[in-house]
Formats: sequence, structure tokens, C-alpha cells
Amino acid sequence: MGLLELQYQQPVQSKLRKIASKIPWARGWPENKPAFWNAEAFMWGYKIDKSIRVLIEKELSSLKSGKNLDLGCGAYSYLPSVGLDLSEKMLQFNEQCSEKIQADLERPLPLKQNSFDSVTAVFVWNYVQKYAQLLREVQRILKKRGFLVVVLYAGRVNDWQRQKETTHYTAQQWQKILTQYFQVKWHEHQKLWFFWCRKE
Repeated sequence: MGLLELQYQQPVQSKLRKIASKIPWARGWPENKPAFWNAEAFMWGYKIDKSIRVLIEKELSSLKSGKNLDLGCGAYSYLPSVGLDLSEKMLQFNEQCSEKIQADLERPLPLKQNSFDSVTAVFVWNYVQKYAQLLREVQRILKKRGFLVVVLYAGRVNDWQRQKETTHYTAQQWQKILTQYFQVKWHEHQKLWFFWCRKE
């Protein structure tokens, strides 16, 4: 949208809204949550700097030997995973997923109890309103001594994506929330928070 406005020197959102109304996966854009993230899928490869991706992949590399669920996986997962996302287009573009599940993180997860060695949630927790319910669901599907790894950006997301953000807490606040469900260790590196949450 920004590129189009630069090119034509006029607002384009209303025109894009009309176009979106004629495309099944984009109907209701940008207000409709699935349609918003479906549209974002086309630019997802350019949203996160390669050096940041390498850093996250290195951080999560110890989980590669087990079965991982990537919550809100988007169009890119940082290790081979079962991918779960609200957006059909994000899932379509994600090549790291052995299995793809379209589901809403605000609802109970359509997954069996004790079925994953690890769960990752990269840049997604800020967009979940019912995060307490989701934490209980993660606890349910994780095997004993399994890990939930939450990765969050320490700064503020861009204005466009912030319209879908539902929570914005400090690292200490997130640690307090996560500690209600797991044993938690966390650290910050290059403006990223890594929360390693272990199920007892």
C-alpha cells in the first residue's frame, strides 16, 4: 500500500478495499483478521531481516530433534514444524511445515494432549487476546518436560501491523504471566526477548 501511494501520490486504501471485496481470501480487508494476514503473506519474506532470522534459527536449533508445533507460523518457520496459523495464504507459502493446520489461536487448539516435544511462538503473542487460554492449551498439548519458546520484539511493531496488536507488555510482565504456567528463563539479544518455558 505504501509503495502504491508513493507511486500514485494519493491514498489507495479505499481502492484496495474494493479490489479485496472481489477476492475470496481477502474479503473484509483490512478489518477482517484472516483477510489482513492473508494479504500480509505476500510480503512476509521482506518483513524480517535475514540476520534476525539467522539469530532466531540458532536460538531454536536445539528443538530440531523433536516434534515442534509452530503457533502463528506465518509464511516462515524457523525449524521443521507442524504449522498452525489463521491465514490460509501464510500456510500456503510456508515451506518448513510438514503439516499445516488452519486454526484460530483465540479458540481451543484442535490437537491431542501430550502430542508435542516443543511449541514455538515467534512474534505472535502480542496478537493473541486470550493468551491465558492459549497458555493452558499449550500446556495441554506439550509432553512432560517439553518447552514453549516465545520470541518477542523488545521495541514497537510498525503502525500498520500494530492495528492488530492486542497486548504489549514489558519483558518482566510477560515473565510473570508465563511463570503462572511454566518454569521460565529468559534473555534479551539484539532487541529480541527469548522466553524458554518448561512444562513440569
